[in-house]
Amino acid sequence: MQENTFPWIIKIIPAVVGALLALVLSGDIDKTGKIQVSMSVIGKFAASVTVSLYGGSAFIEYFGMLKASTMYQGFVMLMFAVFGLLAIGILYQSIALLKGKPLPEVIAEIKSAFLAIWSSGKGGND
Repeated sequence: MQENTFPWIIKIIPAVVGALLALVLSGDIDKTGKIQVSMSVIGKFAASVTVSLYGGSAFIEYFGMLKASTMYQGFVMLMFAVFGLLAIGILYQSIALLKGKPLPEVIAEIKSAFLAIWSSGKGGND
């Protein structure tokens, strides 16, 4: 049983790290590393980990990467955690547009998200 547990731990750690990175990119974790825990943040974290575990596993199985190293599979999980939340955000904005949200408001939200991503990489105090 222990033989099968260790690879799963190695795959879960990148899923959690990817979910935290996705929260940084979405602005829920600020430049100083502070986070305001709310139902929205918990939901985003859970969604990111879920997309990583299920989406990453499905991707690995579908493309026949089961023989690849555990670290490679963990990297796939990490990418699904980060970009899975991005895909959820795109879907959310698409639904908002369909429900009548003005396009300039959606563009402003996307612009502020990108500015938060790029400005958080500068380091130091702004």
